Amino acid sequence: MAEATSDELDACRRLLPGFADLFQILKLPPLGRDKAISVLDRVATMARQNLRIDSSPAVIELVYRLFNRFFPYYAFPGKTAGFFSRLIESADMEGAAEITKERVLQEFIRQTGLPELFLRDEMLLREADVVDTFTEHVIGQQDACHTAARLVTTFKAGLNDPNRPIGVLLFCGPTGVGKTELAKAVSRFFFGHGENSGGERMIRLDMSEYSGSSAADRLIGDPYGEPSDLIKKVRQQPFVVLLLDEIEKAAPEVFDVLLSVFDEGRLTDRYGRTTTFRSAVIIMTSNLGANKFGEMGFDKRSAPSYAKESMSFFRPEFFNRIDAIVRFDALDDEQIQAITRKELSEISQREGLVRFGIRLSWSEKLVNHLASVGFDARYGARPLQRTIETLVVTPLARYLVEHLELRNTSIRVDVDSVGRIQLEA
Repeated sequence: MAEATSDELDACRRLLPGFADLFQILKLPPLGRDKAISVLDRVATMARQNLRIDSSPAVIELVYRLFNRFFPYYAFPGKTAGFFSRLIESADMEGAAEITKERVLQEFIRQTGLPELFLRDEMLLREADVVDTFTEHVIGQQDACHTAARLVTTFKAGLNDPNRPIGVLLFCGPTGVGKTELAKAVSRFFFGHGENSGGERMIRLDMSEYSGSSAADRLIGDPYGEPSDLIKKVRQQPFVVLLLDEIEKAAPEVFDVLLSVFDEGRLTDRYGRTTTFRSAVIIMTSNLGANKFGEMGFDKRSAPSYAKESMSFFRPEFFNRIDAIVRFDALDDEQIQAITRKELSEISQREGLVRFGIRLSWSEKLVNHLASVGFDARYGARPLQRTIETLVVTPLARYLVEHLELRNTSIRVDVDSVGRIQLEA
């Protein structure tokens, strides 16, 4: 007795002609709504009889609705019955007498990382609130934050295409202006609520590593037929943000592989093994067109048309599968200063300061100094973090180990007339 999907059976017939003919083929169609709920009800009845754990019809309906909405690519009863059985086992171990809606939601959040506001229809979500959340992390990119927020509200409303990834976005703009940071913010908002998510759930691939020969094969698997790290991670956790950095550097055959991912949300290898990307947000970054206006960057009035640049670079069938071209503008002085303040605020939350109740403050003179030293028009705000680590964090660490008696106090960071960092408790 053996089991296989239709794709796996086709691959078996292709790779081992005649082998499948040794079996009697029995096709099992997926269960419809009523039969799927009937199976869940049967599982609940057994739990009620054997373990005295009760489950209401409303709870069974909720489990079905969640899997039907967020796992449309899984056939019923399959993983739904497994999920419900784990809920019963967990309730039995904890001595609970009932499977409640709250228990169902918490387990689903733990498994998927989705926030509760996506799971409850009665919870409202304002696009302006989502934009505010993104702009707290990504400074100076209002248009990009609005585009990302529209993706969130479309998914909340259940209007995303269930047969494609949640979204396929192309982030275009100069280096160091917040493209990766917004991808992280999207990951935290969508999937940062589950177990071991660490606040974000993102797979990042440097596409320059997939520019040579056999790049498409390496993206899917190794020479021995084992799945690639990407495939393994997505199979283990399909609710992720997949970040494809500098997509224009990938080999042409890689674009062919991605076509099926963007179009159908699935990827099938030569062994018939299918990996689903329909619960993923796919974000590509690109510098296409960003260097046309000289190495020292450009202002917003002379910014290139990234959509036009992308359209001329990608094949039409690839370009047409991108949901949105998201433009990132060059940063001005005021935005660099705002990013500097944000980075300093994050330093004040580090464990070495919080543990001893030490608060960090700084002068605007320091902000201006760090912004001018750390900003490079060619690389955007990326060198700023290194500058702050060198000019602020290193002297601060030295100061703390030399003054171990400091507790529950404030340290002010300033800069003198010749650019030397000054610390005072």
